Amino acid sequence: MAKWCDEGEDDVLDVYFSNDQAHRTSLWVGLYKDSTEPAEGATIATITEETGSGYARQEITDAQWTVGAGPTATAVQVTFAATGDWTGAVRGYFLTTVVTPAAGLLLAVEHFPDPGYTVTNGGSVKVTCKVTAS
Repeated sequence: MAKWCDEGEDDVLDVYFSNDQAHRTSLWVGLYKDSTEPAEGATIATITEETGSGYARQEITDAQWTVGAGPTATAVQVTFAATGDWTGAVRGYFLTTVVTPAAGLLLAVEHFPDPGYTVTNGGSVKVTCKVTAS
């Protein structure tokens, strides 16, 4: 289960309780390489995003989320496909507000079990984002 980052908590409050932000129709999932899970106060600038061949953030639209009991929101599974060997291990995923690399608000992160995943040409990483309000 992904954990909320400070920017994500602030963004939810801005969207629902102020006129500062418009509701977003898409969020984006990316992969990071940091060996430890980013702290709650992390930002996109403080994590190391994957940059290997074929890597790109994956879009999740409003219609691709299901909100269930708990309360938990679960997105459809997205696939990151490598078109060349990626250097180092992929250690987790993040949820952000824009497609542009090195930009956006860091909403939530989830760290993969150690030692992460080594991705080679033709390989892939599949992610199903789950976030809870707690």
